[in-house]
Amino acid sequence: MIGVESEGLAYSSLSMSAGEQKIFLILETILKADKNALILIDELDLLLHDEALKKLIDVISTHAEDKNKQIIFTTHREMVTTLSDKINIRHVVNIQGRSYSFEETKPDAINRLTGKSTTPIEIYVEDDLAVAIINKICSSLKASRYVKIFKFGAASNAFTLLASTLIRGDNLSDKLYILDGDKYSTENEKKAALDKVFTGTESRTYELKAAAEGKIKQFNLPNGVKPEQYIHYLITNVLLDGLGGEYLEIIEAARDIRVELDAHNYISNILTKLGIDRPSGLTRVMDLASRHPEWHQYVSEVTDWLQPVVSDLMERLPENDTVDIT
Repeated sequence: MIGVESEGLAYSSLSMSAGEQKIFLILETILKADKNALILIDELDLLLHDEALKKLIDVISTHAEDKNKQIIFTTHREMVTTLSDKINIRHVVNIQGRSYSFEETKPDAINRLTGKSTTPIEIYVEDDLAVAIINKICSSLKASRYVKIFKFGAASNAFTLLASTLIRGDNLSDKLYILDGDKYSTENEKKAALDKVFTGTESRTYELKAAAEGKIKQFNLPNGVKPEQYIHYLITNVLLDGLGGEYLEIIEAARDIRVELDAHNYISNILTKLGIDRPSGLTRVMDLASRHPEWHQYVSEVTDWLQPVVSDLMERLPENDTVDIT
């Protein structure tokens, strides 16, 4: 029978919860094991709440170092990922009948542990047209599950938003601010806009300005052309080979539009004419636009930033293994 006695007070296993009994059994096994022993524990977290699990790991980690013991345990508890300073964490996953071990805790690993998706990349855009463009880019990079998109409205708001993020000291490595490309298209215009939101002569202000430079990207529009007008140009000049009827009808409707005083109507009138709801319609429009050879140049600033960030978030199989885990 397991029990504890301190200052004359006895606490036997009969009075313990299942979790407490498990802790004592684990500690007894570990403490009695010979020096240099290898100990395997399945489901260490079973019946333990987070604080108890953390304290148990602290104890066995210290003991393992002192006595040169190797203790390997399995767990599904997300909290363990915060203890990388005490333990070596490996994520084991079965893919197509084979087991793989990943050293880094990436979003896919958290999803397997919790069933919840994490979106570490934040992208800020002007409007729903830009949202549709970003969605298309993310889809092509297999990045959709890592990205959350926010709309900030007028182009000038991008600079205010960036300034507030820098002032708070937030990490900018996973945030991207994108302009449509018809305003603040030159670096001098962007710099002037930053000067308006970072005022004062303190050294801190100059540091923030320097940190903000180059953080706002844009779609590459031809001079004097509005975003909707350019997308209209792209979809009316794509090759028709292999296109289904749902795309051909969009092209036909677009070709009926010649000149619009309000540039927004280059796209809105297509969707209205076909009776397509705007989110679905914009998705189909971007599918078409992305087939044009100029699309890649149009979105290159975004793609060039996003691609390496997403690549770093993805779990990679060992070299010479071709199983697709995305």
